[in-house]
Amino acid sequence: MIKRADIIKFNKDNKFVLHPINTLEGGGGIASSPYVIDNDLTYIEIAEKLLTVLNCSKVGVPQPLDWSFFRKEHLKAMRIKSMKILHEDSLNVGVFTKDGNYHISPTVNKGPRQGFQGAVKDRIVIPLSSSVEELASALEEAFKKSS
Repeated sequence: MIKRADIIKFNKDNKFVLHPINTLEGGGGIASSPYVIDNDLTYIEIAEKLLTVLNCSKVGVPQPLDWSFFRKEHLKAMRIKSMKILHEDSLNVGVFTKDGNYHISPTVNKGPRQGFQGAVKDRIVIPLSSSVEELASALEEAFKKSS
């Protein structure tokens, strides 16, 4: 089963937000709880928290009835006030598991209208059997590639 999560880093205050992404019925994904929020994490700590967050990811979740309400609740859960603030000096790395591997995707921050966009060519793939240290190293590499 595919598990998905996002890691957002706010450079200004070195705040990290990790949360699972649930796969929606009919495709697509949606952020969900738990939202893990912490400051000044090492990449080892991020990797450890990521493993917990990935386990909370679900498949086959119904589409929200009210996307506007969902967006407001998503921002509130991350303790930010707007999409503009979400994209202000922040980085995003997406992670999903598939076929016995972690697929770690750096992204480019295109702002609140276009969001975080990744390219398959930049994806880092490591086995699910990787150590926490190896996962941490791959996450660090992905954040270095993000902009």
